[in-house]
Amino acid sequence: MKKITKNILIGVGVFFVLFFTVGGYFINKYYNEDVKSHPKMYCYQTFYGPANTVLMIENLKYRDAYVEFYDKVANGENPTFDFPLKTMPQYSPVYVMGYTDDGVLADVVSYYDRGISNGGSYLRGWVYAKTLHKDPPPKKKEQE
Repeated sequence: MKKITKNILIGVGVFFVLFFTVGGYFINKYYNEDVKSHPKMYCYQTFYGPANTVLMIENLKYRDAYVEFYDKVANGENPTFDFPLKTMPQYSPVYVMGYTDDGVLADVVSYYDRGISNGGSYLRGWVYAKTLHKDPPPKKKEQE
């Protein structure tokens, strides 16, 4: 009886490992296809001169402070912030998944490779919608 129970448990374990491996592959594949079917844009801000990197938030609980921060940047101020931010790549496209109801923030996905220590190759968060552009920014030499 113990041998049958052991074989059943091994069989069930192998089934679950295969199920989650194959299922994870297909979920990942179709999710990435869905992301890439959304509009592709570039994320950079030009509020004060040449194109600059955009800061993003991952959690909408910082929405008001983030919008206030970018409103000040757009008005030429140099504001400070006390909420967690990450940077978006300027020269790699992002996929726009949607906007907040008021259209101020955009939900974007970036596949830029940041390396394993900085979060791998996938980043999703919210950016100030006025920082999205259809074309990439000019290269650094062209800006000068």
